[in-house]
Amino acid sequence: MMEAEKQQFHFSWPLFQLVSLVKGSIFVIFYLFILKAGSNSAFILTLKGLFIAFLVFSVIKIFLNWVYTRYEISETTVTLYLGIFVKNQRNVELKRIQNVQQTTNFLHRMLKLTSLTLETGTTGEDAAVKFPVLSHAEADRIKGLVEEAKRVHAEPPNSVAEEEAIAPPPLPERKVHFTAGTKDLVKAAFTSLSMFAIFPILFSLYFQFDDFFNLDETSQSVFAFFASRLWLLVPVLAAALLLSAVIGFVTTYSKYGKFVISADEQRIYIRKGVFTETQFSIRKDKVQAIKIEQPFLKRLLGMAEVKLVSAGSVGDDDAEINSLFPFLPVKEAYRLVEELLPQYQIAGSMEALPKSVLWLRLLRPYYFWIAATVALAVFKTEWLWLSAPILVIFIVARFLEYRYTRYSLTERFIQIRTGAFSANTLLTKRVKVQEIQVTHSWLQRKFGVSSLHFHNRSKPLLATELKDVPRETGAKFYGWFKDRTHFVK
Repeated sequence: MMEAEKQQFHFSWPLFQLVSLVKGSIFVIFYLFILKAGSNSAFILTLKGLFIAFLVFSVIKIFLNWVYTRYEISETTVTLYLGIFVKNQRNVELKRIQNVQQTTNFLHRMLKLTSLTLETGTTGEDAAVKFPVLSHAEADRIKGLVEEAKRVHAEPPNSVAEEEAIAPPPLPERKVHFTAGTKDLVKAAFTSLSMFAIFPILFSLYFQFDDFFNLDETSQSVFAFFASRLWLLVPVLAAALLLSAVIGFVTTYSKYGKFVISADEQRIYIRKGVFTETQFSIRKDKVQAIKIEQPFLKRLLGMAEVKLVSAGSVGDDDAEINSLFPFLPVKEAYRLVEELLPQYQIAGSMEALPKSVLWLRLLRPYYFWIAATVALAVFKTEWLWLSAPILVIFIVARFLEYRYTRYSLTERFIQIRTGAFSANTLLTKRVKVQEIQVTHSWLQRKFGVSSLHFHNRSKPLLATELKDVPRETGAKFYGWFKDRTHFVK
């Protein structure tokens, strides 16, 4: 049995906290100590005093937190000792860890360090155990302990003698399934529209500086200059578009460069990022569902994004770390799912909704159109004509949504596809569905259809609805879920 010892977090942790403090205060520092450096206003001087007091308090708190925070990892449990004045001890069993995320930002890379987040799959503030600064060796040790704890939990030894006799199993072989190349990154830059991101950024900077420096006269002079020399707009716009394309590609390369998807028998590994490298791993048996998303532009270009839904979540939504490369051709996306998760079977053909459902959907009240028409009639009478094209758009959207909605209910899976201008496909196993509900409104009863609702364990809870399936399918779905206990191990 390994002896666990209390350990202090890496001595560089306060440095990372100080950098984060400065980043969060940069605009306040710029305003108070650069723009208002020579101000003798009592209000500004008071703000400067309060801000300096806040900085001093924050710096002291950072160092005290580092001094009094400890962690301890045994073969079965990770324990955090937190709190400066009020002590708090938190224990998490390693076998409860669902996902592991390792992030290495620019400062980590400079100091040859990394960070680690262990997700438990629960909700709330205690859902994750975070190690913000670690050496790579310590991160590897913790990840190894998590893997070993899960292996022992899954296959407990029969006796102490047998435990001693069993040699540690060799590390599973990892196979690379996808690596993003330059062609993929160029397509990602154009598809994500990041090449046009510079324009709203420039407008935002202009209005922020205008608040301080009153740029109206300058902008009027620039406008008058180009108004008298219209031919100059062509090279200026060309240069702006070229610069925007370069910045968009660099932004995309920074986020999705070195994107690699690999897997072994038990886990899927995703690594991405150039300046900030993020590594994520998820056990295949913990995948609750697969989502294949095609927003309008991606659908036009025949591309899709595959997301793995798990019980835990890592980081914020912007990290998109549970996503396979978000700009994959549809066939490539399906190939990756089949290779990485062969236990999930994507249905090639699905059932369409009954033809009568089209009339049902067209007859449903158009609440948004009614509200928009009333608003136009009250506030913008001269724009009331917009009511007609808005209604046409809603009718077309409902027709397309009826046409593209499909579903498949088999012994082991349920798969649905919804969307009008975009398309979203969800595939989950029967044993992964936690709760269902079958409903039918008064109008649905007249057309003999129902709505299916089901939930998957996720954070936040993944709630899915499929509207207007035949009543017989609703009854079949209820029995499908009721008998799922035969498939739960």
